[in-house]
Amino acid sequence: MDKQTIERVKIGLVNPEIGPETIALMLTKACNLRCLYCLGGKTVSSDLASDISTEDLFRLLRDASEFKVKDINLGGFLGEPFCRKDIIDIMQEIKRLGLRGTMTTNGSFLNSEIAKFMTDCGWDIMRISLDSADASIQHILRPAINQKPYFQNIVEFLDTLQRINSKVRIILNVVISKNNFRNLPSLIEFANSYKNIEFLDVLKLMNTELSNYDDLQLNTEELKEFTSILVMLKNEKKLGYQDNWGKLEDLENGNLQNAADIEFKTSNQGDFKRCFVNYYILSIDTNGEIMKCPQYQMGMPGFNIKNTSLVTLWQDELLRFRQSLTENAPCYKKCCTILRKENELIMDNLY
Repeated sequence: MDKQTIERVKIGLVNPEIGPETIALMLTKACNLRCLYCLGGKTVSSDLASDISTEDLFRLLRDASEFKVKDINLGGFLGEPFCRKDIIDIMQEIKRLGLRGTMTTNGSFLNSEIAKFMTDCGWDIMRISLDSADASIQHILRPAINQKPYFQNIVEFLDTLQRINSKVRIILNVVISKNNFRNLPSLIEFANSYKNIEFLDVLKLMNTELSNYDDLQLNTEELKEFTSILVMLKNEKKLGYQDNWGKLEDLENGNLQNAADIEFKTSNQGDFKRCFVNYYILSIDTNGEIMKCPQYQMGMPGFNIKNTSLVTLWQDELLRFRQSLTENAPCYKKCCTILRKENELIMDNLY
């Protein structure tokens, strides 16, 4: 989080005409993979007819540009953005309007052609879910429904970016499990071979009541071994890095407590239970419904971008909701470490 975001939140707290910095768009629940982290590897069914239409998306993007939104983050909770047939048109419209574009993808649709397209249109950031530099492990953790290998697609995409001297920035999202934690050093080496890869998000597997959660989670001894790898990554010179694992000293002591259960304190407040995320990120579900949080995919019935303009939603209908969370966020104990750290930074700059 940079100083500009913090300043925008501070102004937005007293002036509802200041819009969100980022709009996180969940484009579809359709996906061509069945990752083990996603409902335990079950195929996710999607009613594509309920996905927000291209027309509604373009209207939202125009509103966002006029409202001085900076970033559009294309994702797909339980879904893959490239499963939408209009994804190229959406990306082109984002850049035509002068917005910064970020996409999270499983990487299976990437290739040389996509690399050239993204470079030509000036796309900004791609987040690729890549858990290992070993193709066999990647395909075990994130298998394709059609069982076809796709790891080489990602390599082709990265090779092309490097060859054409592209400015597209790459972030790797790495979910750690028993299957891949020892492979993190080789993934770092892989990432260091590409100048476009700038950052690693090393993510703890969150317990979402998966039936296979215990089979994937690190045990105490494995966690201690992994801690030494994290220390190495923190000392990495080329790659940026963040994680949601909490304090390293807790991991070294074999503390398996979820980061979400740790009480954060700031220098200016006791128990920290106020949330400012919705002042700088507006999350929208695949059907156009506003979501309460970019982490927890809970919709707000009656608040839908299909039915009203972005400005009206933000300044009128969602204002009281944002204000209530800055007073007391009942979901705060379930919050992830990364968003908690951002809230802590905001609090330390408010008082």
